[in-house]
Amino acid sequence: MALPATDPSHADLRRGADGAEVRHLQDLLNRSGALLLVDGDFGRGTEAAVKEAQELAGLPVTGIVDAATWGWLENQPEPSDEIPTEAVTFLVREEVGSRKFYDRHTAMPHFPGEASGVTIGVGYDLRFQEPDDFEADWGDILTPAQMERLRPHLGKKGSAGAVAAMADLTIPFPAAWSVFVKRALPRGVEQTARCYGDLSGLPPLCRGALVSLVYNRGTRLTGESRREMKAIRDHIAAGRLDQVAGEIESMKRLWPDSAGLRKRRDKEAEMWRRGLAERNLA
Repeated sequence: MALPATDPSHADLRRGADGAEVRHLQDLLNRSGALLLVDGDFGRGTEAAVKEAQELAGLPVTGIVDAATWGWLENQPEPSDEIPTEAVTFLVREEVGSRKFYDRHTAMPHFPGEASGVTIGVGYDLRFQEPDDFEADWGDILTPAQMERLRPHLGKKGSAGAVAAMADLTIPFPAAWSVFVKRALPRGVEQTARCYGDLSGLPPLCRGALVSLVYNRGTRLTGESRREMKAIRDHIAAGRLDQVAGEIESMKRLWPDSAGLRKRRDKEAEMWRRGLAERNLA
């Protein structure tokens, strides 16, 4: 539960602090897209996130979390009504890496490989986007010239050459985060519900694991490559929730040479198991 900003135990925090209150701070910062690992260590990355939050709030940019900074952070809404901030942060980190990595590598159109298309923002794969969604999602964010350069890649497989030709087109992270939270993530939650049924009865972290899976793989349940995706639907419908994590891990067979995707499936399975464990402890 979030600590109230007026709580006298809410100490000022600065670089070098550690412990439970720093973890709480990092979770609050992640509501605005800091993409921090919630490890309780107030290091350079957390300090940079505090300064960014203070700038957004119109507060003195000190990097020190004082009462005014605590108050502003506590009043920020969670990025999703459906899945917890931890799961949102996990999904975005899996798509773009850290904030520093985003700025250096994925702020530009990029090609993740495998069956992907040209990808922008937070894992926004143009190969799998409908033209109307693309216009609604990005029309108020990108310039007309940028939209014109990206439209030809809708519905098409990407390539290194395609993204190299657009290396000068950059999307600042706040814009990418805004499109993800307001447009892409709610659509991803809806797609997950269409695939696996009503999610409301699942523990929050379990919902997050499924949304991450569908955001990455889509909703198709037919074919040998989708064997586990279909089995997950059947397990959930039958109440066999303890069987789902194993199916997520089994998907690693599909990417013998992709360490990133294999690790992502392991992390989603671990998130699912933690979700079940937390429900059982409640």
